[in-house]
Amino acid sequence: MSTPDKKTPAWLVERLAQGELDAETAAGVRARLAAEGRSPEDVLAALARADAETLAAHPPAHVAAEVRRRAERGRPAPRPRARLFLGGAAFATAGALALVLVARPTAVPAPGGAPAREQTRIKGDHPPAARLYVYRHGSDGDQRLADGEHAAPGDLLQLAYATADQGFGLLLSIDGAGTVTQHWPAPGGPRALPLRVGGEVRLSSAYELDAAPAFERFFLVRAGQAFDVAPIIAAARTLAARTAEARRAPLPLPAGFDQTSLALEKTR
Repeated sequence: MSTPDKKTPAWLVERLAQGELDAETAAGVRARLAAEGRSPEDVLAALARADAETLAAHPPAHVAAEVRRRAERGRPAPRPRARLFLGGAAFATAGALALVLVARPTAVPAPGGAPAREQTRIKGDHPPAARLYVYRHGSDGDQRLADGEHAAPGDLLQLAYATADQGFGLLLSIDGAGTVTQHWPAPGGPRALPLRVGGEVRLSSAYELDAAPAFERFFLVRAGQAFDVAPIIAAARTLAARTAEARRAPLPLPAGFDQTSLALEKTR
């Protein structure tokens, strides 16, 4: 059992917040926090507040300019599992932020205005009412990626959505290594968030694509009512474990959900 002078490691709490722990390990970390007299919910909420404070302290325009400068000088070699969300104390160091954070809430059209290829839409009880977009940041601007396009380790990606109807949503991804990542709400967020109607909405952070093999597939899950995130993440883990199906099969969700996906082929 944890004692006050031997607290749960910060990196382990960060992994809990990012949804990178299996159910048994996550439960163990929560139990350790509780044994230390710390509420797991309060700890995760504090990390979310730290993210917001860091974002406020580093204006998007300044961060984007820094990313461009680094891209023009040559991108550093990607680190294994470099899925670096802005995540509280572990990523609040200078340098890490400039590498991974791209915060621009306004939309940037695809180069030349060219329409992207249709993404995979899987119907639930409601007709698909939202679209999912993935942008790759480069020294010459942002490129909207279409389903089936190639991406490489080290690419800086940013997600966006657009919807004409009200509802609640969750953005997540699975990769060729079987990893599931919750993008929005922020890792650790237990409930789907209201979707903003009218125009494209970008997430406030970006991340560096890691070296997981084969593919990276993004999902937008939507429902007319608010829903818990945990069952959807569990369904994503079930699909991610089925390597042969994970690239194209739908998430095994109950009735009442819409899902839209976009897959990128990974190159070395």
